[in-house]
Amino acid sequence: MSETKFEDLTISNDFMFKEVMKSNKGLCKRLVGSIMQQDIEDIVYIETEKTLQPYYDSRGIRLDVILADKDHTRYNLEMQAKNVIGDTGEALLPKRTRYYQSVIDMDMLKKGQDFDELDPLVLIFICTFDLYREGRYVYTFKSRCLENLELELANDVTVKLVNAKGKRGHVNTLLKNFLRYVMTDEPVDEFTKDVARQIVAVKNDPIARRDYMVLATRIKDARRAGYAEGEAKGRADGLAEGEAKGEAKKSRETAIKMLKKHKPLSEIKEFTDISEEEIVRLAKENGLEVIGG
Repeated sequence: MSETKFEDLTISNDFMFKEVMKSNKGLCKRLVGSIMQQDIEDIVYIETEKTLQPYYDSRGIRLDVILADKDHTRYNLEMQAKNVIGDTGEALLPKRTRYYQSVIDMDMLKKGQDFDELDPLVLIFICTFDLYREGRYVYTFKSRCLENLELELANDVTVKLVNAKGKRGHVNTLLKNFLRYVMTDEPVDEFTKDVARQIVAVKNDPIARRDYMVLATRIKDARRAGYAEGEAKGRADGLAEGEAKGEAKKSRETAIKMLKKHKPLSEIKEFTDISEEEIVRLAKENGLEVIGG
């Protein structure tokens, strides 16, 4: 979450998106229905902004909106305003969907329940970027057999990456207009006008303002702690590297002195802990003779 003032938040901000979706059930139901391209009679909120952490040392995740329809299909609805790139140079979103699925499933399946009691799960990420650069409105993923793409692994898990910059594909007008609103912050129909009015209501809610300030402070503190930890590690690594270089230099100087005194190779190696190859190299560079080499 960026350090944006509460008054300046738009629907593309993950916090504001969550607040709008959880505070107006009708808007949330219509948006999910437009993405799924089906009528959804009703929804029930499971939890919002829940941090699931199955093990004490696992990486917790913050889920924006979790809901279920009358058929017990669960949905995780989230706004993604940044394409985060990992240390390997690859986008983290695909791996993030995998982690979300596993943690939600663990939370869904209580102790003693069978696997067949897992509800269908749909992970929806509304992105302000086109992850695959194909210009599609929606990228839908299910597990399929590579040898026969018509053969589906029926695990009831669907991932939908909704591209706010999309131009290709068949989606309804409501979703097209909403995605345009995400990118421009300009309402273009009654639905987006309703969303804009709900944003105003959220901004007038002192509890929402307080929650945002608390969340922003925690994120800032975490960043500071991470920076301080990295800075301290850098200093420690630099000091250790400097000490190591100093010791290596001292050993080389000692080896050269011993070569000048015509000490045997075995004695120099044992005393300085330098390899035979390094001692021979030092001797050649300084025009010295190696005894016993």
